[in-house]
Amino acid sequence: MTLLSVGAVVTFAPSQASDNRSLARGLEILRAFKPGLSALTNSEIAERTGLPRSTVSRLTGTLVRAGFLLHDAKLGGYRLSATVVGMSHVMLSGSLILKEALPLMQTVGRQMRVNVGLAVADHDDMIYLENLPFGPKASLRKVVVGQRVPVALTALGRAYLSTLDQKTLSHTLAILKRRHRRDWDKLYLQIISDMQTTQEQGYCAVAWQPGVVSIAAPLEIVNEPVHLLNMSLYTDDSLTRVAQVLSPALVRLRDAILLRLAKLAV
Repeated sequence: MTLLSVGAVVTFAPSQASDNRSLARGLEILRAFKPGLSALTNSEIAERTGLPRSTVSRLTGTLVRAGFLLHDAKLGGYRLSATVVGMSHVMLSGSLILKEALPLMQTVGRQMRVNVGLAVADHDDMIYLENLPFGPKASLRKVVVGQRVPVALTALGRAYLSTLDQKTLSHTLAILKRRHRRDWDKLYLQIISDMQTTQEQGYCAVAWQPGVVSIAAPLEIVNEPVHLLNMSLYTDDSLTRVAQVLSPALVRLRDAILLRLAKLAV
């Protein structure tokens, strides 16, 4: 089983260390851009990444020349270019897991009248690869492909954490603690409880937004990052009640996807 290790330490050969460090820093700059931000200045990027401003200035120039960033003189900052969109399209269209999971997700979503999503981890966020809004009040569902949600707060994230080996988990929890320092003591207990539930029952349930309940289960596939399935609803029902109703369908969907992928591997 190959795990996607959030924040895992990578050791480079000495002759490649400086080049790879620059590459890693450049990728961190790209990660600094979030929805709702028209543009970021070098100072704002430095603040978000923790990199020296001189380093940021050098790397944003390189990223502009490489076609990944656009310099917006009017806004006085940088924007992601369409190149990034093209890369995401290639990734999604080339994902065998998404291709095989999508028709099954659509069928279950329509039958159950529930939102169904597929996500993977990236640092301290989960990224949606697909979201199918079939639940009641679907028009209120604002989650789109590529959207990030916090690992620490969501069923997706906590189910993902349950799949990590102890060393990677410890490192990841340290990253999450820095992001959620104010509420960490309470949050940590919730995370551990939901990880244990996932390991015992195959899923966990979380209500991290008012009126929304989500349950999630990991898809652990050989030689692939861990993918996470979730179902969610706008509802007034309790977390326990929603989990009782949705969990059998979620587990069946997970098993059906894994079986479909296993048949392809034969």
